[in-house]
Amino acid sequence: MTLLPATPPDAALPALAALLGCGADDLRPLLPQFTAAWLAADGAGVIALRHTPRADLEVLGGARPGPQQAEVAAALLRAASTSGTPLSAYADDAPLPGDTLRTLGWQHAGQYTEWHGPLPTPETSVPAGLRVLPLAAVSALTVRRDAQGTYADRLGHTLVSEGDIVPGAHGADDRVGHIALDGAGRGVGICRAWLDGDTLTIGSPGVHPDLRHTALRHALLRATCDAARAHGAQQLIMQAWGDTPTETQADTDLGLQAVTVTPIYRSWPA
Repeated sequence: MTLLPATPPDAALPALAALLGCGADDLRPLLPQFTAAWLAADGAGVIALRHTPRADLEVLGGARPGPQQAEVAAALLRAASTSGTPLSAYADDAPLPGDTLRTLGWQHAGQYTEWHGPLPTPETSVPAGLRVLPLAAVSALTVRRDAQGTYADRLGHTLVSEGDIVPGAHGADDRVGHIALDGAGRGVGICRAWLDGDTLTIGSPGVHPDLRHTALRHALLRATCDAARAHGAQQLIMQAWGDTPTETQADTDLGLQAVTVTPIYRSWPA
């Protein structure tokens, strides 16, 4: 079997942008995170590998829909698998069908879920020894970086730059979002928030692995929802990457509905 040759990521950028429906300039800031890329003939598909906070490399791209989509996607993935590094990929059927990943032996390892519903009010309290504060009250980047780092082991999360953690990054409302600090003042949890009219959008709260057995996740969610309600919010959109089955059930128990579920698959090289 002849494998597709690798191509420099910057040379693959226009094709990748076209496949993903964005501009090449939108992807250019990611170039330092790309390790390799592969292009199929006649623009039928393209993938690039991207560093993550974990050991795996994330696959971006896939193959264009059509009769040859599965064949092209499989050829691209086989070429990428020669890196010898575990790979992860979203099974978005538009560019990268789940059937193709399963045929190649990839395993379902997580998912992205978008939850919708009325603002919940979890009955919980902040665990002893911790403080939950509005993000606006904490400007120290080291503390904010530690808090954002609580997502680092979760499948589907990407590398974080300083531009992602500064106050108000990407239009976040730090009056509404919250951060958790331990007794030493370290960031051990975070819930970032965006307000649009009566709708609050958040990322699923991040919690340090040593504290995931506590009620901190719901304490962050409660504080953020309460703050949003005070600013007129009534509805919640929560985006969750790599949550555990227990966390997914907890969100269902809050009355939230999963309107989008995209599986994440992982390869384990032989």
